[in-house]
Amino acid sequence: MGQVRVLICGAGIAGSTLAFWLARHGFQASVVEPSQRLRSSGAPVDVHGLATEVARRMGVLERLKERSTRAPDLASVTPPGHRIGPIRLGRPRGDDLEIPRADLANILCQAAQDDVEFLFGNSITALTTELSAVNVSFERSEPRRYDLVIGADGLHSRVRELVFGPEERFVRPLGLYIATMSLGQAAANPDAVLMYNRPGRSLTIHPVLGTAGVGFIFRAPPHPPSNYRDPQNQKRVVLNTYDGIDWNVPELPDLHGQVSAADDLYFDAISQVTMPRWSSGRVGLLGDAASCVSLFGDGSSLAMQGAFTLADALAESPHDPATALLRYESSHRKTSRSRQRGHTLAAHWLVPATRAGLFTRNQTARLLPG
Repeated sequence: MGQVRVLICGAGIAGSTLAFWLARHGFQASVVEPSQRLRSSGAPVDVHGLATEVARRMGVLERLKERSTRAPDLASVTPPGHRIGPIRLGRPRGDDLEIPRADLANILCQAAQDDVEFLFGNSITALTTELSAVNVSFERSEPRRYDLVIGADGLHSRVRELVFGPEERFVRPLGLYIATMSLGQAAANPDAVLMYNRPGRSLTIHPVLGTAGVGFIFRAPPHPPSNYRDPQNQKRVVLNTYDGIDWNVPELPDLHGQVSAADDLYFDAISQVTMPRWSSGRVGLLGDAASCVSLFGDGSSLAMQGAFTLADALAESPHDPATALLRYESSHRKTSRSRQRGHTLAAHWLVPATRAGLFTRNQTARLLPG
């Protein structure tokens, strides 16, 4: 019946992992990515549990270890500059590790690129599903036909919008926003993550491979303005939220100037994706496009596990993608559902909304083992 042709939308963690395994199973995989290149920034994320076994079988685990962050402690810093902690985050079990998101995505992409077609700087504009194929139109190339299309294109999935409907039906903003960027200098404390708080605002300095990265997580109305994806407006939002406060952070002597000059600011609303189903005929969703919310960085592990599960299901019935997609969803939805449940507790811990909440969090932190 010929080689099965699969289009994967999104060259991030989920998309590159899926492409690698599909190529190993004999599929003809193509990956389309709107960006000209993968991001060079991003907060550290975890690779743990089954995801480390996926990485080992891909032959990239040692490369991931070389780029791991190795910051085992977390300390909270009060407004006067007093530290609470450090709190031992726990030594990695087995091969578990933490790695900058951009490094993880790039290593996974490089592992797949010899056997997979990557179409950077392009995006899909339309999908038409037939009984035996999916017709795909692109922004910068001629239309193509595929046997299967997978949307691994993140929270703001274009595939999900084209096939299932507008984002507002499935994406629920939680009233939290996150922004990250590199500070381009060494962290003052290379062995611990330092977390500074004011009510409704968190500022974290993470020693990422010797270079300090800053993370802003803050509370705001759950429905962002229509122009919040504009990069300059994103900087204004961060500055309006954090500027004018003495954060007493050695790595941020000029918060206004450093944020304004940043060329790698990542910004988004923290949201939960809830889908009644992850597939429709020959089109399926993977990673954050299907299910998302992780405030502790384990969404990347979930994406790698999901990609492996999907590839395995497709290998079992390559010419019956609808059945394979349902089998993958039945298995992986149980895992993703358990990861979505802890976001409320995580939000209260990371970003207490009130002074009383912040005081309670700090008192609790003093009781935790160091």
